[in-house]
Amino acid sequence: MSIIRINNKSFPSNTYLLVGKKKDHCVIIDPGLDPDIIDEKIFSENLLPIGIVCTHGHFDHVGSVSFFQKKYSNIPFYLHEGDVKISQSVNFFLKLARVDKWIDTALPDKILKGRLQGVELGEFLLTAHHFPGHTDGSCIIEWEENLFTGDMVYKKGLGVNSFPGEKQNELKKSIERLLSSFPDSTMIFPGHGDAVTLCELKTNNTELMNYIMR
Repeated sequence: MSIIRINNKSFPSNTYLLVGKKKDHCVIIDPGLDPDIIDEKIFSENLLPIGIVCTHGHFDHVGSVSFFQKKYSNIPFYLHEGDVKISQSVNFFLKLARVDKWIDTALPDKILKGRLQGVELGEFLLTAHHFPGHTDGSCIIEWEENLFTGDMVYKKGLGVNSFPGEKQNELKKSIERLLSSFPDSTMIFPGHGDAVTLCELKTNNTELMNYIMR
């Protein structure tokens, strides 16, 4: 099993490919704004995507969903119910961010609900944990000993943007719950920047720790 990180260039963000034991199928986490770069990696690794799971509905995390659904026979797209509306407003947010792109929006055909939900895609057993704050439907996606955190936490600092609709009190509560709910050895794979262990996050990201203490 492995995790492949892809750096989107049009708007810097991470897309992840989860590769199982059989090494022929993959799950796409947060397909960003550069479908050609992502698909080139899928091709070079001889992978077949069997599902798309998004941590939340912002444009840099759902931007290529429609592309991959069309190319790979309408593979299922998972998103929390709290972010369905915002996922349909991505082109408005692109304008706010002054990104010269247009997204062909896609409605999720698999709606994540509640605080905890399992996702089974072939050999991949994932868990979606609802952690609202950055958006109403923000989720952390758990696979094995790994967490894909979207825009909730980063290795350094507090992130690249505060989008309209972010709820600071809810975000702080979610971060506190994250820090106390998983083993320190857990790997964090954020939507932007490098991966980090939960222990390193607590120890080295003083800006984050000061933020939740305010």
